[in-house]
Amino acid sequence: MIFRPNRLLGGFLGALLSASSLVAQSSVWKVTRDSATLYLGGTCHVLRPGDFPLPPEFDEAYAGSTKLYFETDVARMLSDELLEVIAEQGMYSDGRTLAKVLSPAVWKAVQTYGAKSDLAPSQIRTMKPWLLVIMMAGVEMRKLGITDEGVDIHYFKKALDGRKRVGELESFEDHIAFLTRLGTGRENEMIEHTLEDLDEVPTRMISLLAAWRAGDVVRLDEVMLEDMRAKHPAIFQELLVSRNNAWLPTIEALVETPEVEFVLVGVGHMAGPEGLLALLRDRGYTVEQITAVPP
Repeated sequence: MIFRPNRLLGGFLGALLSASSLVAQSSVWKVTRDSATLYLGGTCHVLRPGDFPLPPEFDEAYAGSTKLYFETDVARMLSDELLEVIAEQGMYSDGRTLAKVLSPAVWKAVQTYGAKSDLAPSQIRTMKPWLLVIMMAGVEMRKLGITDEGVDIHYFKKALDGRKRVGELESFEDHIAFLTRLGTGRENEMIEHTLEDLDEVPTRMISLLAAWRAGDVVRLDEVMLEDMRAKHPAIFQELLVSRNNAWLPTIEALVETPEVEFVLVGVGHMAGPEGLLALLRDRGYTVEQITAVPP
């Protein structure tokens, strides 16, 4: 999920990992069938300035491709159009409030979090649950010095500067629809899950970034997906599984083109039996993790 104001989900890690081997691996894979090729990159949507430069495998795939594909239309996600969507669709305007939508216990927990994070009740009272979740994540990210500049935006800007073509796996409209219906009918569950995870954000981010830099999909599954899959299967299905399956036909079609594309999506979409790597292997594609040898 790409979200400009506060994307969900840090500097000594690069040195720690590079010291372990002369040949590194990261979250970039080469997908082939016969002579057709595509690169698939697992991204972190948000990073700290100290997380740059990115692993060299990303630049290798970028240099070897003629077109980049992202989850959605990044240009529109970076425009004021997204802010207009938030203003129009992120707040209740029909008399409802979070106090009415959420259970008393969950609303009390939200108020407690707001008090700890200097968020006035007036700021959040009429906020819809999907926007509240993104806002809370953004608050915690800022505490860690994490900015909106992640892998996706880095390569989108690089593609614009290099006049390289870009595309998307889902339309801006579909992406917005996904955001605005996130957790519908499960608002209490979604916010409870978010509040439970907030205290673990610092340690989880360190584990996530280490696994991402190493391309360790087993660890990525443990850190990002295992708990959600077991405790919140409906949200897991909505957030990851359904979108992986929706993207798969497009990715398969791209593999078969004579061009070499570089598809960049959140690294959480790569791991596990429901992930893109497993789905492509199940369909007979060869999926190899690429390596870059430092100069």
